[in-house]
Amino acid sequence: MNIATGAMDTLLPKLAELVVGEYKLQKGVKGEIQELEKELKCITAALRKVSEVPADRLDEQVKIWACDARELSYDIEDAVDTFMLRSKGRQQEGQDTSSLKGLIGKAANLYKKAKNNHQIHNVVKNIMDKVKKVSERRDRCKVDNFAAGPSLVSVDPRLEAMYRKATEIVGIDGPKKELVMRLMNEDSSLLKQPKIISIVGFGGLGKTTLANALLQDLKSKFDCHFFVSVSFNPDIKKIFKNILLQLDEKAYGNIDEACEINLLINKIIEFLKNRRCLCLIDDFWKEWPWDTIKLALQDGNRGSRIIITTRNKAVAEHVGGGIYELKPLSTDNSRELFYKRIFKSADDCPPDLSKVTGKILKKCGGVPLAIITTASLLANKPRCSVEWEKVNNSIGSGSENSPHMGKMNSILRLSYNDLPFHLKICLLSLSKYPEDHVIRKDVLIWSWIAEGFITPTGSSLLETGEGYFNELINRSLIQPVDKPPFSMLGESEVYACQLHDMVLELIIKLSAEEGFATTLLSDDEQAGASWLHQRKIIRRLSIHNRRNTIASINERKGLFKVRSLDVFGHADLMMCSLSRFRVLRVLQVEDCSRLDNNQLKDLCKLYLLKFLRLRCLTVTELPESIGKLESLETLDIRGNIAIKLPLSFGKLGKLVRLHADIVELPHCVSLENMKSLQELIGIRSTLHAMIEIGKLRELKVLELVIMESDIGISNAEEFVRTYLKMCPNLLQVLVLRSSICFPLDFGSQVPSGLRTFMCDIYFWAFPRWINYQSLSSLTELSIMLWRVRVQPEHLDKLAELPSLRFLRIQAPLPPPEQEKLVIHSSPSAFPCLTDLRISSGLMFLKIQPGAMQKLQKLYLSFDATKTAERYQTNNFDYGLQNLTSLQHVVLTFLGGEHPEAYDAIRKTINDHPNHPSLNHAIRRTIDDHPNHSSLNHALRKAINDHPNHPSLDFSYI
Repeated sequence: MNIATGAMDTLLPKLAELVVGEYKLQKGVKGEIQELEKELKCITAALRKVSEVPADRLDEQVKIWACDARELSYDIEDAVDTFMLRSKGRQQEGQDTSSLKGLIGKAANLYKKAKNNHQIHNVVKNIMDKVKKVSERRDRCKVDNFAAGPSLVSVDPRLEAMYRKATEIVGIDGPKKELVMRLMNEDSSLLKQPKIISIVGFGGLGKTTLANALLQDLKSKFDCHFFVSVSFNPDIKKIFKNILLQLDEKAYGNIDEACEINLLINKIIEFLKNRRCLCLIDDFWKEWPWDTIKLALQDGNRGSRIIITTRNKAVAEHVGGGIYELKPLSTDNSRELFYKRIFKSADDCPPDLSKVTGKILKKCGGVPLAIITTASLLANKPRCSVEWEKVNNSIGSGSENSPHMGKMNSILRLSYNDLPFHLKICLLSLSKYPEDHVIRKDVLIWSWIAEGFITPTGSSLLETGEGYFNELINRSLIQPVDKPPFSMLGESEVYACQLHDMVLELIIKLSAEEGFATTLLSDDEQAGASWLHQRKIIRRLSIHNRRNTIASINERKGLFKVRSLDVFGHADLMMCSLSRFRVLRVLQVEDCSRLDNNQLKDLCKLYLLKFLRLRCLTVTELPESIGKLESLETLDIRGNIAIKLPLSFGKLGKLVRLHADIVELPHCVSLENMKSLQELIGIRSTLHAMIEIGKLRELKVLELVIMESDIGISNAEEFVRTYLKMCPNLLQVLVLRSSICFPLDFGSQVPSGLRTFMCDIYFWAFPRWINYQSLSSLTELSIMLWRVRVQPEHLDKLAELPSLRFLRIQAPLPPPEQEKLVIHSSPSAFPCLTDLRISSGLMFLKIQPGAMQKLQKLYLSFDATKTAERYQTNNFDYGLQNLTSLQHVVLTFLGGEHPEAYDAIRKTINDHPNHPSLNHAIRRTIDDHPNHSSLNHALRKAINDHPNHPSLDFSYI
């Protein structure tokens, strides 16, 4: 059953804290709480069992019990959190206790009047009575007897991929050609082990179809071949028998059922000993089956090949060999496949269906199974735009029930069922976002932390959350969104994610089934409405672009139990009702253009609020009462015009992070009591701010915005030097950002534990503080150089940094007297570097063998025409063939196309054994314009005077 454990994982530690914490409970009350804790642990264990069982394996009573147990955990946690907060002196005002029912109503009413042991005893007794009833129902339903297992699928929905006619297959010629080239590289025949290629991609993307097409095209070049599927819950013995049967049906057609696995392995090894075999092993879900299967595939120097398919990139990395990430179909191929399923040819499609077809294909996102599934559904409907529009509108709403859509859902449900319970709830939380929404990774992880979705481990919650995010990407359930190559963001390219419409449709349906979240859409409908009418309690509410929200919201009676509220677009009137959301932990408001300062006045009543994000609003200041939010951990106000912090900001004692584009710390605000503060992003560098930041002993991440009005250009260098002396010792990330252009040449030492240093201010000399003694922990470095001649000793300093993984150097044209700008790498240089980004007017790069052996991503941005003219050469051999781990190359030509440079680099890439991807772009910069000086001056002045202080990146075609 796809039901997570509710609030149990965060509730149990809080109960333990009640017993041993500073709450002065009597011995009898402590005993009652300990007994409650034992009961809840049993319920939690049962919930986890149930959450691992597919829905079609559970009795309806068990589903109801699991839902009741989860809802009870939320109620108990709300009561405990409220008590713990009030017991420390917080007195809530203006509560309407008459509207509270059951557990929360009694708890809130008792806590408001007095906090003595007698009243706590009554609350615990009330809770215990409810828990015992749930436990009794668990025994009656025999929940503990349900064992975890996979879904039972009568017919494998991927089976048809093996038998699809070649004439029906679209868009695989390019991938197949590349894979053939990589597989049949005969140099690999000298290896002792067979060459392996793993095809990785989203469910339904066509991995099996592509792999089977490869098998059919190449099998004649091998002595033998086989195709086996590992699938969700593999039977290794059955897989080995299947392999033997395909290798020689006569010899192995009657294998004894009692034959042990080791004997089967020996038979396969013996058969393949003198044969060259093409092996296709389809649908790996986990790593452990490969560890056994590979024992049978020892090659004996015959040049065998193994093709693997999997949805999980981590599995492919475990298998080893090459990895091919299958991409969605192009728009043209998508349309061709779509029409093939409905018409004899594209010419038969009526003109009035072309527009709606485009809408449908956009939602299918290039996934062949989604296209085929939708086309099969439409093939049985009238060929008119009205009927097709109905189908288009149903995709993503979960309202279209048909065998065709069921096939797509069954594919995706396999991926969902394979998730551990903590990842299931994290994936379901994405159901609150609108279609095509770009979801920032940091925002998502902070909201997971606030709602208690992240299970504490040895790492920090943030690091654990990043692991969750990466695993969902590896499992192809969310799609990574990369940042621009030369942005100010850090090492990881993936700063956000998006959901495929089909995945969004699935998790909306699952979320509705489990009562996880309620989503109100722009057309006054609810996502998954067929299920939600049965749910009276709303725990998570998401509102999408509704202009008349206040009426429908006020009609709902269960808002006092909402834990997460997300508003996307025109729902500003709803903010007047904030006082009704008494147990809210997460509040996210985006694009409410009519929201004004007064509509946030009730923020102060959200006493349990941990995460507050306000983006793209017209609000100019936060209410003074925000200082009452004693539970607040994250305040994200990026994307707003010059928003002001209130004087009460310094009272947010639990605040961990403040993220803004640019915000000024009020002159009278002290940060001395903000002992939890670890991240400050977008702080204006006033003298007062610097003094207060120096008091933050726990600060780890800092981004300073340096403005001329704060320090003056003449004082900028001295300011930076002075600040570096007073930086907190624990600082790990330092970003210096400025809306003005001034030179830096400071010699101060940066904090010794610094891991990231990024600066968009030009250095007039190579930084003297860069050396391996003081920066042994540095992993990310981004610097900009102005008319600096890069000397070999400078590169030697960079090459010696033992932990450096990400290096970005931006430099305009070299000084006129410089003959060449040579970036020269010596052997054994940059031992850990995986990401190198160089932007320069002229580029002459030579990488020697042995250097940067871990480099995977290379970004080069330069003017190829001026480079060729200056050095009188068209030789653009940069030695990329020496980068043995290279996977991706991004090439940007400034000023215009240069075919010779592109062809030279592309040839090197094509000949590279890794076959890295190559992305190519052309960009004309302001410096190419004949009046660039006057334009530059005028534009910079306008940008500097703008209240947002935007960055300047001018291009023209």
